[in-house]
Amino acid sequence: MEHLSHFVAGWVAGMFGVIVGHPMDTIKTYQQTSNVELSMRQAIFIIIKRNGIQGMYKGILFPLLCSGCLNSMYFGAYEISMKSLQTIHGNEKIHPTNAYWMRDLFIAGCIGGFAQAFLSCPTELIKIRMQIGKGIDCNNNIICRSDSSNNSTNPLGSCKTASNIYRNYGIHGLFVGLLPTLLRDTFGGGVYILTYQYTRYYMYGKLNVNPGDIETIVAGGLAGMVSWIPVIPFDIIKSRIQADNLQNPVYKGMANCTVNLFKHSHCFGFFRGFTVITIRSVPVNIAIMWAYQFVLWFCKQLRALEI
Repeated sequence: MEHLSHFVAGWVAGMFGVIVGHPMDTIKTYQQTSNVELSMRQAIFIIIKRNGIQGMYKGILFPLLCSGCLNSMYFGAYEISMKSLQTIHGNEKIHPTNAYWMRDLFIAGCIGGFAQAFLSCPTELIKIRMQIGKGIDCNNNIICRSDSSNNSTNPLGSCKTASNIYRNYGIHGLFVGLLPTLLRDTFGGGVYILTYQYTRYYMYGKLNVNPGDIETIVAGGLAGMVSWIPVIPFDIIKSRIQADNLQNPVYKGMANCTVNLFKHSHCFGFFRGFTVITIRSVPVNIAIMWAYQFVLWFCKQLRALEI
């Protein structure tokens, strides 16, 4: 029952995070897939000009439906891995004073991120292709979609886009960009949970099941920023590969995309969207961790009533 609580809490938390962060995520996608530097203001202008204010939420349906499962996989795998690692070291309960606590936190977070990546890759592929849409052409210096499945004047629905990709390119087509996704989610997942739990313990000296609002805001916001900074290059490479033409791709893989990006933009190209990512990470991760901790607390109350 306790493991199920973490999966349920992760599901609810994921949906909260998508609703809060999708507009900023759309801006990030435009900046990362652009062939020229776009400021946040320029990206917003292009989005609204092409699709209206609703364009900020373009492509939200698919990640909204999948986000719950994504976070369930992450938090569920993390919780199971953490307990298993602590048990191996002879610790019956997870506590900051236990041996190898910080190391186990990082490893368990990496395992959670690794598990999550296999679903986040196809989910983000569909989301990105919906975000950049039919309306973005090469004249706007955005990587355009010129696949045969994109001939209509309106953007395809998420499910239809996924269906067309699978029909034309097979299961491999849905996992374009998997390697940079794995690197981003695995390392980022470890840094994220380590920063969050350590910050909570540093602030209060204990890990409450239902932390206070201030604790959640500080720990969640800090964990979001710290975990994103080292993996932004992987995210940019992933976004460019997933926004590429599936039929005649410009990039032949992660290494080729890395060389191409460095050749045209140097080191600065690997940190496009840095401002948007760091700003977005704070409210999104506050929402995620608040919802996650609240649902855990709620489930604990339900279990107490059953006893």
